[in-house]
Amino acid sequence: MELARALGRKVLREVSRSFYLSLRFLPSGFRETASLGYLLARISDTIADTEAVGVEERRELLGEFCGLVKEGGEAKSFGKRLTEEFVPLQAHEGERVLMENSVQCLHWLRSLAPEPQRLIRELLGHITEGQRWDLERFEGEGVVRLAEDGELERYAYLVAGCVGEFWTELGFLVDRDYSRVAKEVLRERGRRYGMGLQLVNILRDVPEDLLKGRCYLPGTGGTAPEELLAAMRPWLAKAERWLAEGLEYSRLIRGRRLRFASALPAMIGERTLAKLRTAGWEELTARVKVSRAEVRDCAWQSLVASWSPD
Repeated sequence: MELARALGRKVLREVSRSFYLSLRFLPSGFRETASLGYLLARISDTIADTEAVGVEERRELLGEFCGLVKEGGEAKSFGKRLTEEFVPLQAHEGERVLMENSVQCLHWLRSLAPEPQRLIRELLGHITEGQRWDLERFEGEGVVRLAEDGELERYAYLVAGCVGEFWTELGFLVDRDYSRVAKEVLRERGRRYGMGLQLVNILRDVPEDLLKGRCYLPGTGGTAPEELLAAMRPWLAKAERWLAEGLEYSRLIRGRRLRFASALPAMIGERTLAKLRTAGWEELTARVKVSRAEVRDCAWQSLVASWSPD
């Protein structure tokens, strides 16, 4: 499995510009499980997002992938299908390499101890459920818009809030003194933290999703730019509150490396939110981004913030 681990480190750098910064600073007992969980989630995400493949086929493959993660079994035919049907459609080199090595990632999972395996299986069960719901919910002609706040919050939990729970469970598995507060308290903060990060992604991608016939902003109004900008405001405020929970999460755990790794995504998310609050529709359409220099600044702030006594 050493080859798979080495491949994982290389691919992580290619498919995760900012999150890789967090993963590389994690203690070794934490890092392998978190990194593999991320890679497996990225495989399912790539399957779900490959629009050149029909929706029904993507749903089927997500179900098959989830079954292989949760129950094991022969993955050779699944890997061959991804290599032949999905790899040629990937514009991103890192995603091509990852899809080509999906079977190795599954073998890597089976090499882990039982408890880390269980945590990853639970994580991927939630994530693939959210991805399959997403493919089904937005089928239809024209622009399909979510109707209720609960739909968006449930989706944000399934694809990201569960990651905060996973991170917490893994932390206590590696070190029973992972936090200064009870696991249940920290797990709840982690859940909202993950949901906040997902909200930032959704809000940043509103114009792009609209072109694909999707509108994650709940409501019955129209899809004119001024209406959508108004619909974004309460969700920007909610994302800000949930990211604040993420920063509090990082302050409640022990270990400077873990605090740094946990705080960095929240700081990058807050920087993105600041840009989204002042962006007009044209700026949103051009896609709001945090520059590499700003990411480095966030990393420095996270490092300073993590330097507190345990």
